[in-house]
Amino acid sequence: MKWLAFAVLSLCACSAPARFVRGGLEIRTFAHDSTNVHLVMQDGNAFLFDSGYEKNAPQLEADVRAAGVDPAKLKAVIVSHGHADHAGGARYFHTRFGVPVVVGMGDEGMFTAGRNEKLCPTGLIANLRARKDQDATYTGSTSDVLVNGALDLKELTGIDAKATLLPGHTSGSLVVTVGDVVLVGDLLRGGIVGSSAETHFFMCDLEDNQRGVMKLLTELAPAAQLVFVGHFGPVTPEAVRAHFVR
Repeated sequence: MKWLAFAVLSLCACSAPARFVRGGLEIRTFAHDSTNVHLVMQDGNAFLFDSGYEKNAPQLEADVRAAGVDPAKLKAVIVSHGHADHAGGARYFHTRFGVPVVVGMGDEGMFTAGRNEKLCPTGLIANLRARKDQDATYTGSTSDVLVNGALDLKELTGIDAKATLLPGHTSGSLVVTVGDVVLVGDLLRGGIVGSSAETHFFMCDLEDNQRGVMKLLTELAPAAQLVFVGHFGPVTPEAVRAHFVR
C-alpha cells in the first residue's frame, strides 16, 4: 500500500503546463513535486500565485520564460500560505529579479523562519509523508506586502484581482479572485485522479475548513466558475459543493 501511494504521487509530481484562457485573462499552471504554481496574466501584466519548493525555483523561472513572461517584469509573487512547498521559491524571485512578495498576516512568522508549523494528516497518503513534509524548510525572508483582511491587487499588479485572508489551512492563508475564477492554495485540493474536489492532505481543524470553504462559495467567490488549487485540479464549484456541502 505504501509503495502504491507514492507511485501515484510520483506520476502526478510533474506535468505539462496547463493553460486556461478566458477573455483577456490567461492562467498557466506549472506543477513540480505535486505542487501547483499559477502564472496569472492579463493586459501585458503578470503575477505568480505561489512559488513552489525553493529547489524548484530555477525550473519555475524557466517555466515563466517559456510562457513568454520576463521574470523581471512579474508584478508580484503572492504566497497562498507559508508552507515550504508553496512559499519556498518566493525569495528567489525577490532577490534575483526584485519581484515584490505578498504574504498573509498570520504566516509572517513561518515565512521569516522558513519552517512549517504543525501539520495534521487527514488520511493515508498524508500519514505516509507527514514527517518529510513537516521537516521541509526553505530560506526565510521578509515580505514586501502583508495582507490583513483584503487587498485590491490592481495597483500592485495591473490586474483586476483581489487577495483575501481566509485562515484555516494556516492562519495567514490567502485566496485570490480574478474574473470568474478563484485561486485557493490549500483550502482544498483536486483529486489525484479524476476531477473531484477533496479535503487537503493536512488540515488541523476540519470543521473550520468546512466553514472556510462555505465562506468562499457564498461570500468571497459566489460567481466563480473554476477553482484553482494548490495540488492537482483545477476543480469546479459543483465538485467543491459535492464534497464539502453536507
